[in-house]
Amino acid sequence: MVERNPWWNNVSGPFPEAYGCVGVKADGGGSMRGRGIVGKMVIHRAVNNRDAAAIKAAIEAGDDVNEVEAAGNTPLHNAAYEGWVEGAELLLQLGAKINASNNAGDTPWHWASNMGHTDVCDFLVKNGAKKQQGQVIVPEHIPKVKEFYTSGEAPDHPLPSQEFMAWRKAEDDAYAKEQEQLIPGM
Repeated sequence: MVERNPWWNNVSGPFPEAYGCVGVKADGGGSMRGRGIVGKMVIHRAVNNRDAAAIKAAIEAGDDVNEVEAAGNTPLHNAAYEGWVEGAELLLQLGAKINASNNAGDTPWHWASNMGHTDVCDFLVKNGAKKQQGQVIVPEHIPKVKEFYTSGEAPDHPLPSQEFMAWRKAEDDAYAKEQEQLIPGM
């Protein structure tokens, strides 16, 4: 059953045009773009392969050291998860935001801690990492309660993008058109 008055009908703009692979939170992390393409993730892949030369090449080619994937993780999250101190050091030298938090509010320090990489945790703290959770955000495609944006419970939460709102309207219009073609009582 489709909700008669879904949350996206209860939010007003102005909406950002679209979200890409740039963090949406003040700390530099987070992603509202949980559906479709977020970005090329060149640096994320280089970190996962522990390829310092590829990281440097990506930065020289114009890629953002703080790119985020759909869950709002930065390449520094990946280095912390992998326990790669040298990679974390390189990313910080290239401008990575040490306290960028993902959609769940986890920073690279949390990921290193969760994986038991105390050497990475110590390195991050020595370089300014905080242990507090960041802001939790809900990507634009995730269902929300009708009052999510108007209740005052999430005053700093990013709004959905114009792109999402247009896609959502097209989906609703197609559903309404399909409903009109149904035979009542069948």
